Order: sequence, then structure tokens, then C-alpha cells
Amino acid sequence: MADAKNRGLMRLNSRTLINLNAVAPSEMSLYQCPVGKAALPVMIVVREMSTDATNSVVTFGLYGVAGDCDEWLSDVTLSGFDAIDKVGVVMPIPAATPVVQDALTAAQEFGVEVTTAAGVACTCTMDTFGYEWDV
Repeated sequence: MADAKNRGLMRLNSRTLINLNAVAPSEMSLYQCPVGKAALPVMIVVREMSTDATNSVVTFGLYGVAGDCDEWLSDVTLSGFDAIDKVGVVMPIPAATPVVQDALTAAQEFGVEVTTAAGVACTCTMDTFGYEWDV
């Protein structure tokens, strides 16, 4: 049976207990591309906030490489996450020009970096949605 992740937009991975109050800068891996595949993250669902995260700023991109983790999306302020029942979608939004991203290749990791801490103990779950395909 074919892998469902090759057939459409799917949840590639879920990471719990993302520490939004980590000492900035602090990177965490959200998804690792399997061997024999390439992948394109499309969006992140942020959910299960433990408390108000309105002061937190995060970026998304390649995890574990030199430099900032901001190739996919930089400086996302979580200002709307002011209560534990809030859920949101983070994604690059194309306008007149398409959003072009580099595909992840085998063993590359996609991650989040806290660049401004929440200011209070705060965790959340981040689900990475996207496509995988055979290479």
C-alpha cells in the first residue's frame, strides 16, 4: 500500500511540549525528512497552549544548521495566542508572487526557533503539515 503522505497534504509530524519560554535563541526539531524521500512543509498548526504566549516570537526553517532557523518563515509573533483554548495556523501566504521554498531532502530537519521568549512558562504542540514524495 502506498504511503498516504505521497498522496496529499498530510500531517508529517507532531511535536508536543514546545517550550515557548526557552532562552532565546533556542531551536527545536519539528520534522525529519525520511531517507529516500523529499518533503515540503506547507503549514504548522499551533495548539494546546499551556498559557498566554502573546510575547513569544518564533521562526521556522532548517534545524541544526549554522545560522538562524528562518528559511521558511521568520519573525512570527504569537500575539493572538492569549488563552489556552486558542489554535492557529502558521504558513507563508503567497500574494502576486508564489512563495518558493527549498524541499527538504533525506535526513534534513525542519524546526522552530524561539527568538523572543514568552516571558512566562509556556508550552504548546506544533503539528507540521506538508507533502512527501519519493526521490
